Amino acid sequence: MKKIISTGVFCLLLAGCSMISRERVPDEVPNWTVAYAMPSFYPVRVTKAYGINTQEDWTSILHTHSQFMTVSDFNRIKGFLPDYNGYGLPLATTTMGWYRQIQPTNHLPDKVVLYWTSLFDAKFYITELDVTPKMKALMYTQQNHVEADGIRQTCYQSIFDFGFLPNGQVKVWLKGCGKYTYVTELSPTSTPETDYNGSTYSDHNQTRNAVLKRAKKANASLTPIPWNKVNKIYLSKNYIVEQLH
Repeated sequence: MKKIISTGVFCLLLAGCSMISRERVPDEVPNWTVAYAMPSFYPVRVTKAYGINTQEDWTSILHTHSQFMTVSDFNRIKGFLPDYNGYGLPLATTTMGWYRQIQPTNHLPDKVVLYWTSLFDAKFYITELDVTPKMKALMYTQQNHVEADGIRQTCYQSIFDFGFLPNGQVKVWLKGCGKYTYVTELSPTSTPETDYNGSTYSDHNQTRNAVLKRAKKANASLTPIPWNKVNKIYLSKNYIVEQLH
């Protein structure tokens, strides 16, 4: 079933593929992307991410990289969010890893799958987000937003924002148009013994030590997890948070 998205698009050009049903999506709707927020003191690494559309029969793989320790650096985040304490989730474009599809499409997936590692304790998780009709309706809805320069722009909430917690839970927002719309909190669907690439607990010794040194440098304690701090979010200026209804 799983095909790279480019294969599905090429197939549409052929008469023999006319039985494939595709949504009617206006060209101005941007291609969907993902972004990752994580506490600086509990950083994570995403080793594989992709979206699946079962009706259109495609899988769209997302770009990933290994620089999550750099993205989540405590002093780097404080440079953009001065009140940040290292424990909460920094919801800011400049403080989040932001990743495009390898073969972009503005057709939304039915499911987004993430393979990720909690770097402070080297535990591995698989998280699956089911993209509901309500989520799709919001992401396909054209909105208006007044930018910082006072110019009104049309826009869409086309970014899936995932906020990773140190116990394997993941919070989800839809981002765009100056807002984060909170969707849900997900439990992992699986806790494998290795990451997507086969790395084990012992392979992460160096990274775990780096996480401990980061916390020690900031005079921060990692255990027990201070959930009252971890569950707090930090926003960029002029952004708001809403709830999906």
